[in-house]
Amino acid sequence: MFQLNVADLLASYPGDSRELAFEGELIPGYYPDLTFTKPLSFQVKLIALDNGIEVVFEKLQTEVQYEWDIHTVNIWDIARTFKEQYDPIAPDDVKFIEHGHINLKEVIYEEILMAIL
Repeated sequence: MFQLNVADLLASYPGDSRELAFEGELIPGYYPDLTFTKPLSFQVKLIALDNGIEVVFEKLQTEVQYEWDIHTVNIWDIARTFKEQYDPIAPDDVKFIEHGHINLKEVIYEEILMAIL
């Protein structure tokens, strides 16, 4: 659902960018331990790097139920980097570009959990 084709940005010059937005309901069970009580809304800016893509969540908003509690989520200006290849200097960078695509599903899940815990 949140898989984006970034092949055009990878073929472009560093600093080239694109902005995308999403607003909508998520199907129950999309994330096993989160229930969305309001639509998910986010804006991202994708920025071409020398060896990957920087994803900046300009805003991410929703309301979720987690372990029986309701949490409002408002996240602003969070950046994640997706690399084309593994970087041994930055071993914690586990987000990769696969066949010209990035998948934001895991990143969105992680950011929501960090915001509510």
